[in-house]
Amino acid sequence: MKRIAVLLVTTGIASTAAARELLPPRGCSAIEVTAPGLRRPPRNLRFATSQVLDLEFTTELQEATYGSHVLHFKVTTPGGFLYQDLAMPFNWRRPGKGPRERLSDAVMRAAARPGSAGGREVRARLPVAGTSITLKTLYGRWSVQAFLDDESRPCSPAVGFTLASN
Repeated sequence: MKRIAVLLVTTGIASTAAARELLPPRGCSAIEVTAPGLRRPPRNLRFATSQVLDLEFTTELQEATYGSHVLHFKVTTPGGFLYQDLAMPFNWRRPGKGPRERLSDAVMRAAARPGSAGGREVRARLPVAGTSITLKTLYGRWSVQAFLDDESRPCSPAVGFTLASN
């Protein structure tokens, strides 16, 4: 795919910006969607709103991302509209550059995943119970995608999940 993008740019068929759109997202792992409190993860990522209070999104940054940044989990409704942008700020220091940063937000945890080669996890929670999702019956196939800082290109592939009444 990268060769195709380079070929299109060198031949003048596409601009550099258009070629970037052809490349798959990189920088974050695929987002895991879970519901804290459920004993087992649901099949096909189908969540019954009567059984979950909120959903948790987790991704791991695949490249060293030191300093102050913001990871955005953009959640899209079944109709394709942006429902919420969960902005999760983090500040990771280079190894050996002072004490480990304490995290101020209990909802967001960004820490090194044991056994990974410097990978970092970022988590966010999306409230479900008592929100417009249940009050306005916004049921159907949703999606979530991660964006780093102010980038217009996502760092993760979109992940779909279903919210249903039962």
